[in-house]
Amino acid sequence: MTSRSVLHRVSALSAVLIASACGSGMLDVGHLAAPSGGGGASPGSPANYVGVIGDSLKRGTASITVAPSLSVTGVLTFAGGPTVPVTGTVDTAAGIMHASGGGYTLQGFTSLGTLSGFYTGPGGNGFLVASSDSLTGATHRTYCGVYTSTNSNGRFSIQVLSGGAAGGFVAQTSGTAASSLFTGNVINNQTFLGVTNTGIGINGSLSTDLATITGTYAPPVANSTGPNTATGQFSATTGGC
Repeated sequence: MTSRSVLHRVSALSAVLIASACGSGMLDVGHLAAPSGGGGASPGSPANYVGVIGDSLKRGTASITVAPSLSVTGVLTFAGGPTVPVTGTVDTAAGIMHASGGGYTLQGFTSLGTLSGFYTGPGGNGFLVASSDSLTGATHRTYCGVYTSTNSNGRFSIQVLSGGAAGGFVAQTSGTAASSLFTGNVINNQTFLGVTNTGIGINGSLSTDLATITGTYAPPVANSTGPNTATGQFSATTGGC
């Protein structure tokens, strides 16, 4: 999947979620939220986003700060290296954050104190989800793990806000399936219901200690126009990131 096609998919997802999730509290991908407002942040204070990244070869964490001036600084830390400093700006007209460094280029859409998008780099194309607790007015849990299916294997990462809103990504590591962003909700700290930007449902259950989420995910073959006959499952933990 090229970076252009990923951007088109993310932009299309933005439009759908803006239309369907207004006021719902979903971890959506939409218009830029001013980094100095909402969720208890002080006027003029920076927005500090923390989250996870992943592609077909590597996984890791991200720490990104958006200053009141809309300048961006951050670090992408891949497990086993490298650690990549990035800098950039926010384009308020387009509603997109741009950042780059060390051969990596990041583009993300922010809304309601959350960040979701993609990056390109030496290892290929990958995804990012992150949140700023000061802007969301909520705490969050981050889960990382894997999925296995009849057509592929890959990484499964998800952030869940304390109010139940959730978003994440699935990144193929082997096989023929499409990689995707997804959004959804955790209901009563027990059940996760989500959908990818390719329209595939994800269903999961949380452990009683909220440390693990497991469920079903059946990704379609990339660029396939036929019926999706895949079956699959995923498992992710708070200690897996």
